[in-house]
Amino acid sequence: MSEELFDVIFFGILQAGKDKETVMQNMATMFKTDAAKLAPYFAGGRKVIKGKINAEAAEKYRTALENVGLVIKIEPCVADQSETPKESAQTKADSQATPAKEAASSINTGSITMAEVGVDVLENPIEVVAQKIEDISSITMADTGADVLQQHADVVAQKIEDISNISMAELGTDVLDQPTEVVAQKIDDISEISMAEAGAYIIANPKPKDKTPEPDISELSLDETKTEP
Repeated sequence: MSEELFDVIFFGILQAGKDKETVMQNMATMFKTDAAKLAPYFAGGRKVIKGKINAEAAEKYRTALENVGLVIKIEPCVADQSETPKESAQTKADSQATPAKEAASSINTGSITMAEVGVDVLENPIEVVAQKIEDISSITMADTGADVLQQHADVVAQKIEDISNISMAELGTDVLDQPTEVVAQKIDDISEISMAEAGAYIIANPKPKDKTPEPDISELSLDETKTEP
């Protein structure tokens, strides 16, 4: 029995919070290519980044590409993976280069036509029963800006005591009669303390960060960009 093969699929979706330009640049660095050449992969639709590889290699691609910021899906190859000894290298290359064309040519669209503009294309639309509307002849529209509330909530005015003896303090005056006394704290000798340079790392013994082991990507490569329906 031949080994099951898989395709590494990308639908143009990035992980949350990832910037497209940054992801493209990182992906270009990983595959040692120009970021502009990767634009077709980010145009949407189903793209095969690497096809017809075993499960171990597919997971290797998934890990590397997800670390860059892509959302990757691994799918089993649909086509028959068996290869006869008489199959030539050119035949194999042609079969791998045009899966989208072969799939498209296998669909018979001869009987499909385009409906006229405005035609209802639903064969069995859901029937919507019109609701009965009662007599609305007595209903009128209020003028723009009119208050349409018939019974306003009564707001009881609060009684204000005599304020004739209240005056306004001068601008900047401390209006607190008895402000809280703030006792100055004693500062010890700080003559030996100096300021670090801007951007200097001031933690003497930082706690080491746990780093996710990076997979070996030296053998990774890209397949030719193909858009599949």
